[in-house]
Amino acid sequence: MSSTPTSESSTKVGSDSSMFFDEPKSLRKRAFNRAQKAAKSQDILLFLVAFRILNALSIRTFFQPDEYFQSLEPAWQIAFGKDSGAWVTWEWKNELRSAIHPSIFAAVYWLASWLSTTLRLSANWHGELMIAAPKVTQAVVAALGDFYTWQLSEQVYGQGSNEAWAAVCFESRFDSGNSRAKQAG
Repeated sequence: MSSTPTSESSTKVGSDSSMFFDEPKSLRKRAFNRAQKAAKSQDILLFLVAFRILNALSIRTFFQPDEYFQSLEPAWQIAFGKDSGAWVTWEWKNELRSAIHPSIFAAVYWLASWLSTTLRLSANWHGELMIAAPKVTQAVVAALGDFYTWQLSEQVYGQGSNEAWAAVCFESRFDSGNSRAKQAG
C-alpha cells in the first residue's frame, strides 16, 4: 500500500463529490451561475417591492371598519397613547387580541412621526406620511410573500418554469384585492 493518497480523495471539497480542485472551469461556472441566480432573485424582489408600493399608494379603496380595528387603530393607540383619539373596540380594551401585529404598525407610526418632526414637515405632509407609512410597510410584507411564493414555486416546478411564474402572478393578482393590499391604508 502506498503512502500517498489517491488523487480523487485528496482533491474533493466537502461532501459534494462532484467538486474537485482539478476542475477550475466547473467551479467558476458554478460560481457564475449562483451569482446570476442571486442577481435575478434580487431583481425580482426589487420589482415586487416596487410593484407592491406603487399598488398600495395608487389604489384608493374603502375599508371595512373591522380592518381599522384589527390593526391600525390599536397601533395608533400603542404609538401615541390612550388619549390620541384611536377608536379601539372592546376586544382590544379587554385584551382579547394579540398586540403583535398592531405593534409592527405602532413602530411604523412612531418612526414616521419622529421623521416628520425631525424634518419639520408641514401638517399636510405629516398627515400624508402617516397615511403612507403603514401602506408601504404592508406592501413590503406582501412583496416578501410574493417573492417567497416564487422561490418555493421554483423549487417545486423547476427553475424558470411557467408554473412558477403563474403561481406568483396568481398570488399577486389574488392578493391585490385581498386584505394585505387594503389593510394598511
